[in-house]
Amino acid sequence: MIANIGKLTYLLDNAKSSATVTRAIVPYSGDIDIPAEVVSAGRRYAVTDILDEAFKDCTALRSVVMGENIDSIGISSFEGCTMLSRVVFNDELHVIGVQAFKGCTSLDEVVLPAKVLVIGKAAFMGCSSLEYAYLPDNLINIEPSLFDGCSSLVRVSVGSMVESVGEYAFCGCSSLGGIELPQGVLSVEGWAFRDCSSLERIGFPSSLAAIKKGAFWGCSSLETFSLPAGVNMLDQGVLANCTSLRSVTLHEGVLSIGYGSFYNCSSIEEIELPSAVVSVGEQAFRSCKSLKRLCVMCNAAPMCSGDIADADVYSRTLLLVPKGMVGEYGFARIWEKFGNVEELA
Repeated sequence: MIANIGKLTYLLDNAKSSATVTRAIVPYSGDIDIPAEVVSAGRRYAVTDILDEAFKDCTALRSVVMGENIDSIGISSFEGCTMLSRVVFNDELHVIGVQAFKGCTSLDEVVLPAKVLVIGKAAFMGCSSLEYAYLPDNLINIEPSLFDGCSSLVRVSVGSMVESVGEYAFCGCSSLGGIELPQGVLSVEGWAFRDCSSLERIGFPSSLAAIKKGAFWGCSSLETFSLPAGVNMLDQGVLANCTSLRSVTLHEGVLSIGYGSFYNCSSIEEIELPSAVVSVGEQAFRSCKSLKRLCVMCNAAPMCSGDIADADVYSRTLLLVPKGMVGEYGFARIWEKFGNVEELA
């Protein structure tokens, strides 16, 4: 049963004595307070949910205060509410749906209650005025594209239970200067921090086991990078286009260097590959215009899937190899292209 009560339209469930906020014929506008309960025909209904697309494209909506019984916010429920600048969440909220606040370009702060368990994919994507986001401790996954395109985001507090940072989660967050990932995070998925052009500091926990392709692609302010001990490969394009990168530390357990890992890292002057490395991907060092020394500590020349650099890098960069291995590298496929090869002291 549908009922118009006050400023809102509801779906009433007599069996559960509950009400769900739904879409109205005339788009919602102004300031909205969602009550804890409503009364219709003398009967009380707890307002527990906001239906999918209930407020979608309500471009004149300015603020929303959620009643104490709201448990879930539906898919795209506030998507495209371009004037929405203030949302007050209730303490009993558990679920925020996929793309729930996508494109809310006036929203500048998000403080989520502690009981939130799920925040759907792209929930805050394109919230270009969002500066601060505080994620609850009960959250397990930072879903893909959660803050994709939030170009004003300067601070994120990541909850202590998070285990993974999804694909494109912070892509294009060009104002984000640093982030600390808490102990317990196991993976940073592909392109998670792509084009975070102000990112200078990354705090990795010892629990981290995987950093996927392109995770820090285009982080043009990043100057130093140390691969966590639990991650045994530098995946493809992980540091590509990090044009300010000057120092990279790869631990002794690293086994492979992926396709285009250091592509266009134009400021780096020296890279050392540990002795366990068995393969180097195509274009790994392409356009490393300042590279002067490539130290390869491996007693057997790592396999290469194709050209690992361009002609300029091959001709200019000094390749340093273990004692007695100059001949080995001089006849090895791809490594033979380096014009200057010397033994490590």
